[in-house]
Amino acid sequence: MTSEAPTLEDLIARIRAAFPELSLTNAELITHGDDNLVVVLDQEWVVRFPRNGEYLARFAAELNLLAKFAPLSPLPIPHYEFVANDKSLGAYRMIVGSEMSPAMFDAMSRQAQRTALSELSAFLSALHALPQETIAQPDGTIARTWSGEQFAALYRGMRRAKIARVVSAQTLARFDAFHDEFETVSPGPPRLAHNDISDDHILVQDGCISGVIDFSDASFGDPAIDFAWFWRLGEPAVDLLLNDYRFASEDQSLKARSHWTFVRYLINQLWYGLQGKWDLTPEQTLAELEPHLQRLGF
Repeated sequence: MTSEAPTLEDLIARIRAAFPELSLTNAELITHGDDNLVVVLDQEWVVRFPRNGEYLARFAAELNLLAKFAPLSPLPIPHYEFVANDKSLGAYRMIVGSEMSPAMFDAMSRQAQRTALSELSAFLSALHALPQETIAQPDGTIARTWSGEQFAALYRGMRRAKIARVVSAQTLARFDAFHDEFETVSPGPPRLAHNDISDDHILVQDGCISGVIDFSDASFGDPAIDFAWFWRLGEPAVDLLLNDYRFASEDQSLKARSHWTFVRYLINQLWYGLQGKWDLTPEQTLAELEPHLQRLGF
């Protein structure tokens, strides 16, 4: 692993060396995301390269998770048919579909929406039932979800200064107060979480969910993080998801914690700017944030 970002040509050379039986004509490099570089071959294969030593170890854990979860998952997930001996890259057949953005979800029929949420609830129920050892890294490390205290420290130490440049002093004070409270929110019963569920990792084809991808951040801890993004689809969607969730009765504060986590997500979009997952301007982010901040008392 080097600090200098490899070129597409470098990555293609590595693919050819590791997987000579894998033919390719066209290749597209995708650099979005902090954990992996991705090369898409002929719109048929997805090849992932962990960016650093941390994600190299997590890739080994991810491969084990996918192997154990595959026969249990009610939705398609990646199946790596090619993996380098040192696990520095792996390739799986592309799961065809488009990101389940809020706009795409809104365009689905009411019945299709309910079906999608029911399937995702079953998916999360099955995933969250797996033991933490499923994601043990080669040295035995088990990645943990971040706590509110850790996220608050990240906000204060790294992200607050940049956010302050795009919001008013009054709004910044509300964000500060939010994080002061967020760090005191107690986690629920720990589960094995995907830890990065959002529209870009839920794929839809012909009005149906075609798969869930990118388990590289899978961690053991508060499952609320796997429900946070769904607030973008509206509270009724969150309620439908939780209605079918296997462990809902064992975790009475799950919905509330997912809401806090979602607000943190949205505030974080101001730090990412237009390079963030959701491509929101500061004005759009603040407009979406407002009712949620008010509901939480800020």
